[in-house]
Amino acid sequence: MELLFTKDVEWLKKWDAYILKENRGIHLLLSDWNKSFHSYGFDFEVCICLEDTKIVGGFVAVIAKAFVFKFYIVPFGPIVSSGYENQLDTLISNVSYRAKKYYCCYCHITLPYSTIVNAHVFNNLPELPALKNAKEGHFFKFVYSSNGLNWVDFNNATDEESLINCFKVNMRRNIRSSERKELELKYLITEDELKLGYDLCLENAKNNNYSLREWSSFKETLKNMVANGSAKFLGAFHGNIIKGATFIIKSGNYYTYILGGTVKEKPDLLAGHFLQWQAIKLSFVEGLSGYNISLGGSSGVVQLKNNYADKQLIFEKSKYHWVLKPNYFKVYLLLEKKLKSNRKIVSRILSTLKK
Repeated sequence: MELLFTKDVEWLKKWDAYILKENRGIHLLLSDWNKSFHSYGFDFEVCICLEDTKIVGGFVAVIAKAFVFKFYIVPFGPIVSSGYENQLDTLISNVSYRAKKYYCCYCHITLPYSTIVNAHVFNNLPELPALKNAKEGHFFKFVYSSNGLNWVDFNNATDEESLINCFKVNMRRNIRSSERKELELKYLITEDELKLGYDLCLENAKNNNYSLREWSSFKETLKNMVANGSAKFLGAFHGNIIKGATFIIKSGNYYTYILGGTVKEKPDLLAGHFLQWQAIKLSFVEGLSGYNISLGGSSGVVQLKNNYADKQLIFEKSKYHWVLKPNYFKVYLLLEKKLKSNRKIVSRILSTLKK
């Protein structure tokens, strides 16, 4: 086995192709997603585990920088393909090794492990001596790490009708009602269309008091991922007026719901239900294994998501960290405590600290 640390364009293409088809892959491992951190002055690198020329695993690390502090963050993984679990410990040991090489004060990983049997997570882990000196939990919160999958399964569906019948009665009613509202599905592709959809998502974020990246810092990611086919931005229109938008990314043989927004009005056009159903249908038609409607959100959003999902695959004992420069890290924690009440301010600060 060989480990390759790279940002070479051709290797990134090969890595992205692997993540697209590898069951344990997720959008957090795609190169375009990680390039988006450049707007904050962050860097990234990919570690690729090779058997001859075949990719069998690896990880992506975001190298976060602010003032004198550097952090080596693996938001998901390391991962390996089924049958190569014996390589996992070597990959984990290289996380702290690479972090030291970059003079980072802290590093962490997120192992996608769950006791619920699913091909997209680890259900059994080998002995991992590399975790001997690690501690559980994460202390760096400014690069998102997954907590699990909110899974819509297609195992019992043979066609569209059997798929919709997998949902609870109230979900089926809402979906069918949304389809009678004369909503039109459009795929947002051009920069103007993407901005139209994203502006709606930003408006929803503002109205519901949560943060979302500014258009200027995320537009290149949206444009690139939609252009190369790894993502779709769905819009729901009524009379040529946008009523809802949903952004989904494909990886690991499934789509993941990333963000969305709808126009709040009466009568309710149920654009959110309409778009989730379109995303689920798209996943089914493309022959994917399921749909990750994602975890988190306000209480109402969480309830809505869980009404669609068959099961929540919450990662267990998955988050581990190493403090590599204790004195530096103590200072960081003191500063972070003062700033964490407003992540939007932190994001703006980080975006001005490019190095």
